[in-house]
Amino acid sequence: MRVKLSNITFTVAVLAILFAIAAPGLMAQQRRENQRAAALFQEGSRAYNQKDYRLAIDKYAMSIALAPRVASSRFWKGLAHMYTGDYELALNELTAALDLGYEKPIDIYSNRWRIHFANKNYEAAMADVNSGLAIDAANHELQIARGDMSFVNKNYRDALDAYQKALVRTPNNAELYLSISKSYFNLRDTKNQVGSAQEAINKGTRFPGDAFLLLADGHQKLGNITQAIAAFESAKAANPKNYEIYRSLADLYRSQNRFDEAIKTSRSALAVFGNDGNIFTDLSWYYSLANRHEEAVEAAKAGIKLLPDQYMAYTNLCRAYNDLEKPELAIRECNNALRLKPDDGETYFYLGRAHDILNKPADATRYYKRAVTGLEAYVKERPDYSDGFYLLGNAYFADNQRSKAIEAYNEAIRLAPSFARARYNLGRLLVVEKEKGLATIQYNALTAIDKGLAATLKAEIDKLP
Repeated sequence: MRVKLSNITFTVAVLAILFAIAAPGLMAQQRRENQRAAALFQEGSRAYNQKDYRLAIDKYAMSIALAPRVASSRFWKGLAHMYTGDYELALNELTAALDLGYEKPIDIYSNRWRIHFANKNYEAAMADVNSGLAIDAANHELQIARGDMSFVNKNYRDALDAYQKALVRTPNNAELYLSISKSYFNLRDTKNQVGSAQEAINKGTRFPGDAFLLLADGHQKLGNITQAIAAFESAKAANPKNYEIYRSLADLYRSQNRFDEAIKTSRSALAVFGNDGNIFTDLSWYYSLANRHEEAVEAAKAGIKLLPDQYMAYTNLCRAYNDLEKPELAIRECNNALRLKPDDGETYFYLGRAHDILNKPADATRYYKRAVTGLEAYVKERPDYSDGFYLLGNAYFADNQRSKAIEAYNEAIRLAPSFARARYNLGRLLVVEKEKGLATIQYNALTAIDKGLAATLKAEIDKLP
C-alpha cells in the first residue's frame, strides 16, 4: 500500500509541476477566449437591440462556442430564436439557460410559456406561468397569461380572477377590461359584462368592435334596447367587416318593429359581403313583416339559389306566396322546406294556411295540428325566443286551442313587450272570446308601438257590444 501511495503522490506532484509550468499559457489562452466571447456577446446584443435577430443568433452562437456555460448567452440566443419563430431552438436555449442558473429565472418563465402556448402545449405553458408567479405573484404579465390560458381552457372563473389581479398593477389597461368582459359573458354575468365592456371603450381599447359587440349583447339581454342598438351601430362602424354584427343588428330592429331599418341594415350587409344566402333569407322575412310581399318572394328566391339545401328560405317563400294569395305555389315551397326539415312547426303552419286559402279545412286542420306539435318542441329548445311562442300562439289559434293560444301570446309579449304582432293577434283572439276589456289593453299598448295595427284592432273591438 505504501508503494502505491508513493507512486500516486509522485504522479500528482509531477502533474502539479507540469501544470504550474503550463498554467500561465493556458490561463492566457482562456482569458483571450473569454474576452472574445464577451465581445461576441456584445455584438450579438447590439444586433438584438436593432432587431437583427439572425445576426444576433450567429454572434451568440460564436460566443457560446467559446464560453458554453454562460447562461446569459443562452438566454438571449433563446429570445432571438423565439422572435424568428424557431420555437424548438428557443426552447432548447431557454431551458439550457435555466439549467445553467440564469440569474433571473422569472424572465425565462415569462417568455418560455409563450412558446409552449404557441405550440399548444398548454400544460407546459401553465407550469411555466405558475413557476413565474411563485417568484412574483403580483407579476401582471404572468397573471394575464394565466388568465388567457384559463380562458382558452374554458375555466372562466379562474381567468377572471387572474385578470382582476393583473388589473391591480395596470388599472388603465383597456385590453384587460375587454378580457374581463369576455369572461363575464361566458359566466353569464350580464351586468358586469356591460360595465367592463364600457370601461374597455372608455380607456381606448384597440378592439372597439369587440367591446361594442359585448356592450350591445349585454344591453340587449338586460332589455336596454335603445342602448343595444346604439352599441351595435358603433360596433358596425368600428368593424364593418364583421358579418354577425349586421345580422344581429337587423334582427334587433326587427324585434322592435322597425322593419325598414332591418331591411336597410341587411341590404348594407349585402353591399359589404356580396350575395349571401343567409342575408337574403333574413331579408325575405323582413320584407314579409313590412308587407312588401313581392320583394319577400324575390329575396327568398335569391336565398334558395344561394343555399338550396337550407330549408328556411323555402319556408319564407311559402309564407310570401300565401300573403300574395298564391296557395298552390305556397304549398309547393312548404313541401320543399319539409323535405329538408321534416316536422318543422312554422312550415306546417304556413302549409295549413295555404289549404285554408284553398278552402280545404280538413287538410288545413291536419297541418295545423302538426304545426302545434313542431312548435311545442321548438319552444322547449328555445324557451327565451319570443317568436317561437308567437308562432305557437298562431298555431293554437288556428287549431282552435284558444286558451293555450292566449298563454303562448302572453309569453311572447313577456319576452318581448314591444312585439306588435303578438299583441295584435292576442287582441284579435280576445275579441273572438268577447273579452273587450282585455282586448282594449292590447289596443292601448299597440298605440305606442304600431299605430296601423292598433287602428285595425280598434275597429274589431268596436264591433263588440
